[in-house]
Amino acid sequence: MKKIPYASSTDILGYIALSEEAELVVQSDAPPLEVITQLNQAECYIDLGHFFAHALPMREAIWWCVQAMRLRQPDWSLEEAKLIDDCERWVREPNEGQRRRIESQLEAMKDDSAPKWLGQAVFWSGTGSIAPADNPVVMPVECLYAKAVAGAVNTAAVIPEWQSKEKGHWKYYQGVFQIALDIANGGAGTVKQGGDVCHALLD
Repeated sequence: MKKIPYASSTDILGYIALSEEAELVVQSDAPPLEVITQLNQAECYIDLGHFFAHALPMREAIWWCVQAMRLRQPDWSLEEAKLIDDCERWVREPNEGQRRRIESQLEAMKDDSAPKWLGQAVFWSGTGSIAPADNPVVMPVECLYAKAVAGAVNTAAVIPEWQSKEKGHWKYYQGVFQIALDIANGGAGTVKQGGDVCHALLD
């Protein structure tokens, strides 16, 4: 895979605390695509969300998260929808002013808001300090953004609740992983209005 060009998954898995179920099926020295297949077949979807979040490069991981949020577009509040739009603009044209504007929107949002964790991923992206703007520079720890990406993707799988919880949960994850694989292979799986997956180039 163009964006996950590793012969082994050992380094990626070193950042992740796998569930007991995932540990039973994953071979840590296997290639990433094999681990992805193992986790998906075992329905270890939360673990697979963490795997993709850490395996993809930072910008691609956050772009994937944006598209995951698009799969639930009708379910977000106006404030959450605006934050998703702002995060998409940041991925397309990263700049410090936009990153700080995204930061300013986070405090008013609840911790169980998936778009909030998308915004947190942008703020923790490693492109600028996470301290207040007029304080000495403090950079985030390595891969902190990936934890926020995984948090957003996995939270959106269950909150808000689905009308048909089982089918909604499964369909969401399959769409999310289809998008991630497209990005991993060098494309940019994007989501049309209404939550359908389409394909486009990431500028």
